[in-house]
Amino acid sequence: MKPEERQKRFVADVRSCDALIYRVCRLYGNRHDESVDDIYQEIVCALWESYDTFHGESNFSTWAYSVARNTAVAYYRRHILRQPTLDFTDLELSFKELTETTDPLVDELYHLLDHLGATDRLLVGLYLDGYNYVEIGKKMHLNEQAVRTRFCRIKARLKEIKDTLK
Repeated sequence: MKPEERQKRFVADVRSCDALIYRVCRLYGNRHDESVDDIYQEIVCALWESYDTFHGESNFSTWAYSVARNTAVAYYRRHILRQPTLDFTDLELSFKELTETTDPLVDELYHLLDHLGATDRLLVGLYLDGYNYVEIGKKMHLNEQAVRTRFCRIKARLKEIKDTLK
């Protein structure tokens, strides 16, 4: 496949799952600074770099979600932004359109999560992605009991934040 055709197919594939990628960015980033944009940019770069490994054995969105989640986790593990070397101006998004939800509870959850530290948001994100405490512990290099303890503290902190914001 010619490089131009490959890039056009890539852009179309990424656009087909923009909302899914942005959901990961919103979950792992802070909407009040540039981290959401930075994570999105890193995800697109990671997708591009590994695009040849996608062979269509699953849906593109399933594969892209896995890459997006792993990239977001890595973003917080290293705390250093990597500068992309490719220009993907065709993928400019209106994040405002993607962030609008009709569910006030979802908006409230993201608002509360914005007040947590990066590691706690990461733990909650993994839990919301369907991982159990054992799997989260393996990914975060913690034992199961440490994960349970962290979640107890996170729940208490979220309740405290919610009560303070009333």
